[in-house]
Amino acid sequence: MKKLYILLFCILPLVSCSQSNSKKETAGTEKAAPSKPEDVFTTLKFEMDSKPAVAVINKQYKNYKNKATFPLSLFLTVNTTDKDQNGHPTEKEAVIFHELQSRIIRELSNAFVYCHVGTTTMNGYRDILLYINPENQDKATAILNKIKEENERFSSYTFEPDPEWEAVAPFYEAVPN
Repeated sequence: MKKLYILLFCILPLVSCSQSNSKKETAGTEKAAPSKPEDVFTTLKFEMDSKPAVAVINKQYKNYKNKATFPLSLFLTVNTTDKDQNGHPTEKEAVIFHELQSRIIRELSNAFVYCHVGTTTMNGYRDILLYINPENQDKATAILNKIKEENERFSSYTFEPDPEWEAVAPFYEAVPN
């Protein structure tokens, strides 16, 4: 299990960047993407329903000043099929999770800029935590519906207005300075 967390901690930063400080073309004009910090992840351990859980959180967003630019949470849930006694993915399942998460991150990154807050791994599932600009909700929906149709593990996604990022605040309270 320890190897799995180390693997997740090492690989996640490599696939989590979303066009940081890039430019995008919009209707023939160039529009500068919002400034985002470089990704730096930290691991937090906690319990959920009396089972161990792990969050890998981008600590660079702890005091992020541009939250208002990304006021819509986008949380994706991926079910764990092959799991250990704690409901966490086995090493084989972790590879599948990584491939699916990498695809999601890559396809969303190709379409628009967003903030990848991190992931949580709990008994039977993983959540991928993102914040986006509401103008990109339709693009995200189209991309995610396509991926969801092709992968039975990808069970759901939700959008919620959260301009202050309150849904992830408990993680940031636990992240050391």
